[in-house]
Amino acid sequence: MVAVRPQPEKRTGSEPHANLELTCMNNLLASEERVYFKDRMSRFLLVSEGWVAAYAPGRTAEELIGKTDFDVFSEQHAAAAFDDEQQIMRTGEPIVSKVERETYSGRPDACVSTTKMPLRDERGEIIGTFGISRDVTAQIRAEEALTRQAQQLSMQNERLRELDEMKDEFIGLVSHELRTPLTSIIGYVKLLRDKRVGEQHADHYADVIQRNSQRLLRLVEDLLFLSQNHPGKMAVELRSADLGEITAGAVEEMRPEAERRNIGLALSARAAPRLPVDAARITQLLGNLISNAVKFTQDGGEVQVEVGTEGEQAVLTVADTGVGIPAADRERIFDRFFRSAIATRQAIPGTGLGLTIARDIVAAHDGTITVESDEGRGSTFKIWLPLRPSPVPGTTDCAAEEARRA
Repeated sequence: MVAVRPQPEKRTGSEPHANLELTCMNNLLASEERVYFKDRMSRFLLVSEGWVAAYAPGRTAEELIGKTDFDVFSEQHAAAAFDDEQQIMRTGEPIVSKVERETYSGRPDACVSTTKMPLRDERGEIIGTFGISRDVTAQIRAEEALTRQAQQLSMQNERLRELDEMKDEFIGLVSHELRTPLTSIIGYVKLLRDKRVGEQHADHYADVIQRNSQRLLRLVEDLLFLSQNHPGKMAVELRSADLGEITAGAVEEMRPEAERRNIGLALSARAAPRLPVDAARITQLLGNLISNAVKFTQDGGEVQVEVGTEGEQAVLTVADTGVGIPAADRERIFDRFFRSAIATRQAIPGTGLGLTIARDIVAAHDGTITVESDEGRGSTFKIWLPLRPSPVPGTTDCAAEEARRA
């Protein structure tokens, strides 16, 4: 037996350790189990080989007899153990499988499961405490890993649920966006076929058909963009183009809708630069921004479009006096399918793709897009585009090629 009891000069029945069952105890103390026996003052009576190896390596069981946890462990750990043992002796209630961090070891992540029980003599009186513990660090780590995996799975499931809801909402929005202009077109075509319709009315009907056809065209272009491009992977063909001409064309395309709603649509092109861009994509970018500005501006409001330069960058600005963007929505307005609370509340048509497409087009040109907005005070979108082409993955620099050929 490694752990030897103190050898008093004379043993009496009143000595606490005199009543321990030596045979069973010897087997237990010689095992790798972490076992200890303490008296009422929480002094060690006996400790097992496993306990010494785990908690007091380099020391012997004999030299631990008569000492307390305060001689072995930190003040914090020893005080907690002492409180537990005093409670057990006071109440007679054991502490079973208590899992706690091992504050005394050099491993901050080590965990131990401890069972502490009252130690009784042959008359049933409590004469100390008995404890056994085991390292459950691996088990705790496995449980924590399972918990993390469960949390991640739950988050993924929640994200899938959100995506499924977004898909359903998107399908509903697209169906509505397709049905509304198509219904209008079909209705006005029928009116045009009426032989009694006068020339003045016919012109008005044709305008309505053209306006709704443009609306359908923009929606189809957005859907094609969505299906053909992935974020950060858009291919663009850069050719030298006049940014002022591109912007003027986008403004004129939206002018009929602005005039119909009595919205002032103005263009300011001060020293509009030529620069290498994909003209079709920039037209799509401006079309989405100006269309949004008109759509979210009340009748009688204003939309201002500006083109200019700042240093080595061209600057496009689209500002409106519309409903603005709530603060809670500004971080998400460039997300796919996202529609602001105001758009939903006021039933403003849209699929939530326009600003996503605008962001991706700007990124493909190595540019930057920002927004400043306050709810009820309008919005200002600003785009910076480099005046000189820079290497962009997936970009065909036709402007540079043309220069080399010249």
